Amino acid sequence: MSRNAIRTLLILCALFAARTTLAEPLPLEDGTTVERWTLPNGLEVVARDVSGARAISIAWGYRIGQDHDPADRPGLASLLAEVAFTAPAGDTPERTRDEMESLRPQGWSMRVSRRQTLFSETATTAQFPGVLHQIAGRMRGVTVTDADLQAALVTVRRTLGERYSGTADQTLYWQVREYARGLDQEAIAALAAARGLDRETPASVQQAIARAYVPANGVLVLAGDLSGLDLRSIIDSEFGALPAGERLPALPASRLDSVTVVRRPSGTDAPVAVVGLMAPALSDTLHPSFHMALLVLGGFVKQSWGPPAAPLTTRFQYSLLEDPGFARFYPPTLPLSAPDPRSTEGVLQGAVEELRAGIIERENYGSIRHNLLWMMGGPMPRALLDGVRRDPAALTFLCTSLASQALWGNEVFWAEYRRRFDVGVSPEFAFWANWLRDPRHRATLLLLPKP
Repeated sequence: MSRNAIRTLLILCALFAARTTLAEPLPLEDGTTVERWTLPNGLEVVARDVSGARAISIAWGYRIGQDHDPADRPGLASLLAEVAFTAPAGDTPERTRDEMESLRPQGWSMRVSRRQTLFSETATTAQFPGVLHQIAGRMRGVTVTDADLQAALVTVRRTLGERYSGTADQTLYWQVREYARGLDQEAIAALAAARGLDRETPASVQQAIARAYVPANGVLVLAGDLSGLDLRSIIDSEFGALPAGERLPALPASRLDSVTVVRRPSGTDAPVAVVGLMAPALSDTLHPSFHMALLVLGGFVKQSWGPPAAPLTTRFQYSLLEDPGFARFYPPTLPLSAPDPRSTEGVLQGAVEELRAGIIERENYGSIRHNLLWMMGGPMPRALLDGVRRDPAALTFLCTSLASQALWGNEVFWAEYRRRFDVGVSPEFAFWANWLRDPRHRATLLLLPKP
């Protein structure tokens, strides 16, 4: 056999393997089944079959988010997402957010986080083929007009303004991380205004979408009752011919530093504060046990601090899949006569010490693990499974979570993460208590009324 013939045979074998050497469907303890495979163009596909579900949710996403924004064009990832989701694509006309409520009454979503952009559309079984075809057309590319771009700019600027200079709870949540990134108030105001986006044109936005929104940089996830569907043939037919493109280089872990900021913005009626805690990188083998310790502490402060007063809505926020490196606590603040960021940090440190001195029952760890293992690709608890079957919104949330998991890591990564997640013994919390109380791992933002 000639050298060229051997090379041709090897290429054909590689393509055949990419299509046929697939992980077998994996049955989970909750009765659902997961399949994973990768198309020759690099598009990673995940399908979770939930028998009895009343709809099918489709999520697709890419490894690009806020942290990819150029320094002179904050908000660019959000602008690309807005245009890619609303501009005309193939035989699908342009659409607005308001129109989506009637176009996709079963549910839809669009979210840009630190490292990811995720979209979803949920349909009935009868609508599924048509919706999937439209999504494939959207992944193939959109046509960006000046009107589309201007409408997207209005939406993005409104969203950024609400995040960084809106209500106190929004301000605390979004600004504390920007301060930890090293931004000052002037830079945060520039971020909210997103004036650098004025330089974008329909051509530049279309080119940026074409570079980042490609199969090699993305995932496609389906969740619902998939019985009776030849999914692999359907997916290959709709998405297999899309040009692969290139996967974007992975960004280094975000650099966050300790900082304490006191501000007096207009509209603040009483002292409110947030203490941000920096976590190990998600790829660090220590992250799963830190995650467990963090959730134990979060549950403890919700009980010991009591419900927050408006405008706050919670005492603890953490999203493993959106921002695994940063958690937020909202401690009670001292009366207006003596507000001090150190006393606010002291409230959190006191909770850490109180929990460290106590005995954490093994059952607490088991309960957390049982309820949250699905966020890492494991089985769902019964209540959530029932909700996913009954409620399209819950199904959409499951689907987008699966997509986010796939963008962070493959099943090998998440299987090891799940194994490490259940620390199970209280001495592990004592280890992490030293991390949690270290001022180098904290960023504090205190908002006070104007004198």
